[in-house]
Amino acid sequence: MFGFVKPLLKYRIACMLIIIAVVAKLYQKDLLQLIQKTAGSYLDTTVRSEEHAESVAVEFNADPRGVLFTPAQLATYNGEKVGGDIYLALLGAVFDVSRGLKHYGPGCSYNYFAGRDASVSFVSGQFEHYDPETADDVLSLQPNNLIELDKWRQFYETEYKYVGRVIGRFYDETGKSTVYHQKYLALLEQAQLAKAQIDELRNRYPGCNIEWSEARGTRVWCTTTSGDGQLRDWTGYPRKLYNRDKKNFHCACVPEAELNDPIFKSYDNCAPLALECFYRV
Repeated sequence: MFGFVKPLLKYRIACMLIIIAVVAKLYQKDLLQLIQKTAGSYLDTTVRSEEHAESVAVEFNADPRGVLFTPAQLATYNGEKVGGDIYLALLGAVFDVSRGLKHYGPGCSYNYFAGRDASVSFVSGQFEHYDPETADDVLSLQPNNLIELDKWRQFYETEYKYVGRVIGRFYDETGKSTVYHQKYLALLEQAQLAKAQIDELRNRYPGCNIEWSEARGTRVWCTTTSGDGQLRDWTGYPRKLYNRDKKNFHCACVPEAELNDPIFKSYDNCAPLALECFYRV
């Protein structure tokens, strides 16, 4: 009954294909530009989305605080659990020292530091009795000890992975630096400045030659190569050059023109222009 429909449909489809071909031929350039524009827009949107996603990820992972530990949580990373990570804290910063198992593992020489902040022991050498109330209290340390602790910090930052911070003296519950931490940093800066000044003086005024004998005590004297061994065109006279604490001193060779500088002190029972002096401790 409807046999005539199939030929009619074939005829209509053929006509439509012919029309599409003609239109495509006439507007070939415009269609090509439209396709290129659409594809470019899609790619641009995709790239921007990926760049945005990457920037968000980097910003999220760049939090310098890392993981925040309570002292009790840090104590669980002491290496006693077989295969467990070993962490230690120094000046409130936590480092993963697991790869140093032979040093920090149970029974090893530095296991004392595992799972805790025992900053003071890094310079005191006391590894037996751990007191959580004083183990990380560094403000009473001598300036040279503060500098030594900072060298240890640099060592761990270079050699081991930083993990996070301990909530306590140096960082609060949000991971922010405490007033105590700021005081420590201020003292460290002062110590480093004082050391730089002393180093500059020692470079400027070379050390004396020193020898000791039971008969005469300690002898100090200057030559044109005393101190660093580098030849200079003046000899100098031995003088006491005190450290910043005013308690300790070293012998410095001082040019005659600068002998009256108050930073230098003469040796007892030694003539002002003597090239050598003797003293007993």
